[in-house]
Amino acid sequence: MLLKRLVLLVCLAGCPSDDELLPECTALETDSVMLVCSTLDNQMSDITDGSNVPLLAAPQGGHILFVGARVRAARDCQLTAKAALRDPSTQRVLGLEERPLLLDRKSDGWAVPRDGLDSMPNVAVCPSSAANTAVYDRPLELEITLSTLAGTPIITRTAQITPTCDDDWCRTDCAAHL
Repeated sequence: MLLKRLVLLVCLAGCPSDDELLPECTALETDSVMLVCSTLDNQMSDITDGSNVPLLAAPQGGHILFVGARVRAARDCQLTAKAALRDPSTQRVLGLEERPLLLDRKSDGWAVPRDGLDSMPNVAVCPSSAANTAVYDRPLELEITLSTLAGTPIITRTAQITPTCDDDWCRTDCAAHL
């Protein structure tokens, strides 16, 4: 019995308190959400229709889109972000990822994703058995849904983007694999 209590105490000591968890972002309006992409060295840029978005070499292999959103927020907060890359001609999903979106509020009122690969979706795109043509240098549809931590969707934003490669490995990895 004493051992069970000790195990419970150790488990509780290792769990984060409510003060250590970021609160959820709330009351998001369409004009208060901007899609963003990042490079592996945390250089972030906004995504709009027609944006070029770099395909990045993933640490585990393949190529990813490192995408998320920034939101107008009163404080540091978090959401769940689900990102999908689709071929607009077939509606086939070429990549899908969901993870917590950890946001830090800046002085301009926008909360932006934290630095690091764990702060926003890493959409594994290449190689893709779902692609019947090359994934790079052609328009595709990026869709990001922001949800509460419990999974209730709040807002969905889409943009027509063009994934880009900057080396031969990327172009080989992201070519059509028939």
